[in-house]
Amino acid sequence: MIIKYPHKKGTHCETASVKNLLDFYGLNISEEMIFGIGSGFNFIHFPFPFFTKNEASLFRTVPTSILKNFSEKVNIKVDIKTFINKENAMKQLDVLLDKGIPSGIVTEVYGLYYWRAIMPEWHRFPGHHIIVVGKENKDYYISETDVMFSDHDLYKISYDELKEARFTHKFTSPRGKLFYIKSIPQNIDIKSAIISGIKTTCHAMLDIPIPFFGVKGIRFLSRRMLKYEKFYGKSLAIDNLRFQLLLLEEAGTGGSGFRYLYTRFLAEAAAIVNDTHLLSFSEEMKNIADRWRSFAVDTLRYTKVADNGYDPFPKTATWENLRQKPVNEATDMKFLSDIIFSIAGLEEKFFKELRKWVKEK
Repeated sequence: MIIKYPHKKGTHCETASVKNLLDFYGLNISEEMIFGIGSGFNFIHFPFPFFTKNEASLFRTVPTSILKNFSEKVNIKVDIKTFINKENAMKQLDVLLDKGIPSGIVTEVYGLYYWRAIMPEWHRFPGHHIIVVGKENKDYYISETDVMFSDHDLYKISYDELKEARFTHKFTSPRGKLFYIKSIPQNIDIKSAIISGIKTTCHAMLDIPIPFFGVKGIRFLSRRMLKYEKFYGKSLAIDNLRFQLLLLEEAGTGGSGFRYLYTRFLAEAAAIVNDTHLLSFSEEMKNIADRWRSFAVDTLRYTKVADNGYDPFPKTATWENLRQKPVNEATDMKFLSDIIFSIAGLEEKFFKELRKWVKEK
């Protein structure tokens, strides 16, 4: 067992895991700063069945990319591995634990028993980051950062279950992905890393020519939603919306949550780079995050009306107050599409202005 590992909850599984790892090695950097420097802010829409039978909108970069981007910008040396053979993936994990090195792995959430206990069967997401901090016989001890789990204890999971959670039979398999910190420099230039991280995020949201990415991807989703019933029929159209909602607010992949995270990053960065303009940008991003939250609320209401009140989500605090509000029966797919289209315009304007600011730095 790795002693004194700082097992703490966080906003996002990857950034919280990285923060805890850095804390373990004596480096205190906020989760918001890791997210911003690591360019975790993103948007991608996959217009085909992805994790399940539904289309997927992701508000994050691919697993471990925040760690990769962050470590490169602050000159921290990390090792990120993928595997073909399951047994080799577990052997490498054991080697690191024997050396007292806390090791991150990427898993399919439904492969973890404590996630299965609270999520519907159709919830699949092969990008969840956890940290393994010990082993006893054939059982492993897991540090889980997701706030949906109220206890602050480690989870014990068997060798076989952990092995299977690290691999799936689909092309989205985590492939046993493993990550750990090798070394940390004595001095870190956080100011330069902030500037570099902002530039990378502006590029991701504005410059990628593929229509499914960044601001273009948000507009694409707006238009795509209007075709759901034509492509899938009424029932599957509702399922697609429900799945978007799951990814938006329940599954930890972003939506308003990531926008609020970036809001706090900009506010913290303003003090470090000594420029109050970033406080104005922070306030603008908060307004955008509020718009994503409004979309989530209206989507929840619409799917409940359209599907006779069926509510597939666990009774978490996220929706506790929203369930008590009256359902807006006037809401329809066009109404929801218009919200998304307006958000695309807000994010495009925001990142164009932010890029003008960062070019002067």
